[in-house]
Amino acid sequence: MKRRKLPIGGYQSFRKLRNECDVYIDKTMHLYELASRSNAVFLARPRRFGKSLLCSTIESLFLGEKELFEELAISQTDWQWKEHPVIHFDMSAENYAAGGVERLKEALGSQLDAVCDRYGVLPDRGGSIPDRFSRTIAALSEQRGPVVVIVDEYDSPLLNTIDKPTLSAEIRDELRGFFGVIKKSDQHLRFTFVTGITKFAQISMFSDFNQPIDISMMPDFGDICGITQEELERDFAPEIEAFAPKHGGREAYLARLKTFYNGYYFTREMTPVYNTYGILNHFFSYCEFEPYWSISGTPSFARKYLEMKDVDIVDIETAEMQASDFADYKDDTITLFPLLYQAGYLTISEYDERSGIYKLTYPNVEIRQSLAKFLASNYSKADKALKNSTSQRLVKSLLDGKPDDFMALLKPYLDRVDYSLSSRITEHYFEFAVSNIINMLGLECKNEVHTANGRMDSVIHAGDYIYIFEFKVDKPIEDALWQLDEKDYASVFSGSGKKVIEIGVVFSREMRSVVEWELKY
Repeated sequence: MKRRKLPIGGYQSFRKLRNECDVYIDKTMHLYELASRSNAVFLARPRRFGKSLLCSTIESLFLGEKELFEELAISQTDWQWKEHPVIHFDMSAENYAAGGVERLKEALGSQLDAVCDRYGVLPDRGGSIPDRFSRTIAALSEQRGPVVVIVDEYDSPLLNTIDKPTLSAEIRDELRGFFGVIKKSDQHLRFTFVTGITKFAQISMFSDFNQPIDISMMPDFGDICGITQEELERDFAPEIEAFAPKHGGREAYLARLKTFYNGYYFTREMTPVYNTYGILNHFFSYCEFEPYWSISGTPSFARKYLEMKDVDIVDIETAEMQASDFADYKDDTITLFPLLYQAGYLTISEYDERSGIYKLTYPNVEIRQSLAKFLASNYSKADKALKNSTSQRLVKSLLDGKPDDFMALLKPYLDRVDYSLSSRITEHYFEFAVSNIINMLGLECKNEVHTANGRMDSVIHAGDYIYIFEFKVDKPIEDALWQLDEKDYASVFSGSGKKVIEIGVVFSREMRSVVEWELKY
């Protein structure tokens, strides 16, 4: 296969991508719907999901660069290719934690200067940033017609200072005045598009009248960022055909791609998408299954939050949220689940229309492994302790149906888990320690699995085997075995065609170690 040029390496310019690359995932019908029927739009998505490219595409659309859209969906519509003046802010590139409000003012001021120079407008460049912004919009509108405003990663200054409450409050006040200009300049504006990771209620853009339409969880726009299964198979057909034999044929290859990179749901309609960054890097790297999105870096705001909060991380396995929890964050009320969702570590797994509750889970194998490693490196010593040879032996023991070997190998690493995050050592934290290590190895381990008879502590799926764990702390092993018998958990998997092995495990607080385990076949 002749290697096609993929948009790898930070292609955030639509013009550059269309001129240089062989692949573009066509999202222009979404943009047609938005630009034709809305005045102001807000979109929240995790990092590296294509928000910046989307902003650049909107810019080219309103600049009337029709030639870049040839053969794309919007070229078949009645879109009028009228040129509008565009003010495009990118707030993602600065270290606001170091520079504070002055750095924010400098960044916005320099971008306003660039706009004025590009269009040859000469409003007074003195005064506050909101005043300059307002005058620039008015001048552009008077000379060139209605203005388009694009703000990419608007919340970067707030997330960058999430661990500095005083500084974050000062930045929030500056942003409040800045975004207030957009509301007051409505008569001069054709369209406004704002992206971010979160939605902060205390920014004036999201309060009072004339606020942008939030499309972040609207079913019609669930795939505006990311790649659907149809798009994957259509737009990457040459790569799939070339690499499928290496992974056991087309169906096996597509199934593995789905397990590793798919699984992001942003609406209750449950349309899954792949992470664009991961898929592109996978094909570019000759179809190696690596956690490319995760390798590119843990979002700094997530790391800062987890470091400064007393996070009950075991609750991640059973995360639930009301619809209102996904947005409208105030500065001091961001909590763990919304943050992990917005960061891309959790996604919607189920929606209960009666209660309005969303259940969350890990999107895919890449994220399950990566979050486990991140948590392990922050909250335990297990990540450094697990060497490759031992990791392989742990996995092999489960795949071969040898739970005694598995427990013997696992015990030394459980002994190293740091439980200092909690003042108590309970079965729940022991469950977390086990699932964390198993997920790091790439196998699936779920905690608190509910059945008609009760709740299984942990369940590991490994090839032809299913392992059910019952953990006890400072209790006899007989208590664990009795519960396995009494609740008959194994019957849940009676039709799976797999062999079920139940394991009772006892942990000692005093010894901070596994002291006993027993198997039940």
